[in-house]
Amino acid sequence: MTEKATTRVTRAYVEVSAPYAPVRGRLDAELAFRVCEKRRAAEHRHTAIELADLYGVEYRTPWRLTPNWTVYREMTEGTRFGRLDERRLMVWGPERAVARYLAALPRVLERLEAAATRAARAFGQWRRSLMAQLSGYLDYEDASTLRVRARQFRTEVLGHLVGYLRTGAETGGRDAARPLWEQAATVAAEVWAACPIDPWEVTEEEVQAVLSGAARYTEPSVIEADAVDSVSVADDDEEEMPVTVAVLLTLAGAEQDAPREPAAAGPVRCELPPSCAEFARPANGPQITAGPTSLRRSARTRPAGLRIVPGGTGCGSIIIRHAPPRRRSLPHRPPTARTTGPHTGPVSVRASQTRRKARTR
Repeated sequence: MTEKATTRVTRAYVEVSAPYAPVRGRLDAELAFRVCEKRRAAEHRHTAIELADLYGVEYRTPWRLTPNWTVYREMTEGTRFGRLDERRLMVWGPERAVARYLAALPRVLERLEAAATRAARAFGQWRRSLMAQLSGYLDYEDASTLRVRARQFRTEVLGHLVGYLRTGAETGGRDAARPLWEQAATVAAEVWAACPIDPWEVTEEEVQAVLSGAARYTEPSVIEADAVDSVSVADDDEEEMPVTVAVLLTLAGAEQDAPREPAAAGPVRCELPPSCAEFARPANGPQITAGPTSLRRSARTRPAGLRIVPGGTGCGSIIIRHAPPRRRSLPHRPPTARTTGPHTGPVSVRASQTRRKARTR
C-alpha cells in the first residue's frame, strides 16, 4: 500500500514591494492585492489596515490616474481625472516595526483565509443537512440566492476573525431557531477556537531578511586627493611661479635675446600671360559678385571686359567680351582740334566752309 504525499499550496494574497529607507531608522513599502475579485481585494486590504494599526505602522491609499484622460472626455463622458486605488496600500514607519509588519502580513492573511474557508464549508454542511431542510429556511431559496448567502456569510466571518486579532473570541453555541447565515459571529468563534491565529508570531530571521533586502538612500561622497600629494604639488607651484615682476624679467633674459615676430608679408604679385592680362584686376580693385546688388551701380565699378546681363536666373549672368579696339589717328593725317584740345588761333575760311558743306550733306 503506497502512501500519497500531501503537498501544501501556498497562495500569495499580497505582493510586497522592496522596502525603501529614505532616512536612517525609517522604512517605506507598497502593498498590492492581486486577487481577481474586487470584493476579496477589499477584504485583504481591510485586514492589512487592521494589522498596521496593531503594529503601529502608518498607511495611506495611493492615487491612481485614469489612462487616456482628457478635459474633453471629462466634460462629455464624465471621465474622472483619477481615483483612489483600492488594490494598493502604502505603509511607512519605524524600521523594525515595518519589517515585522511585512514579515507577518502574508502569514496572517493566509491563516485568516484558511479559517474563513473552514467557516464556508461549515455553512455548506448545514445547508445540506436534514435539519435545515425540515426547518423551512430553504423553502424560498434557490441556487443563486444560496450562493449570495454563502458569499456574504464568508465575508462577515472574515471580518469577525480580523477583529479577534485584537480582542480574541468568545465561544458560544449555535441557535437552532435561526438560519446559519445570521450566526456568522458564532461560527467565526468556533473556527477561531479550533485554530487561533497569533499576529505576533514573527522570527528574528524573517525580520533581518526584510531589513537586508531594503534599498537605502546613501549620501553622495566626494573623493579628495591625498594631503601629502596636495602639499607637494603646492610647493612645486610656489617654486615655479615668480613672486615679483623684476624676478619675471630676470628669468626672461636680455631684451636682444627675445624672439622677434616675423614682418608682415606684403602683397604678392603674380605675372599673368598676355592672353589673360586683359581679364586681370588689381588686388585693391572692386570685387565682382555673381549678381548686381543695385541697378544704379556705376559702370566704373565694373572692370573692362565684363558686363552683367540680367537673364532667366534671379541673379543674372556674366558675359565676358573683348573691348573694341581703340581708334588711332593715321600717320599721314595731321592732328585736328578735337584730338589736340581747344583751338586758340584763327580758323581759315576754307576749313569752315568745308565743314559747313559736310554738315548740310
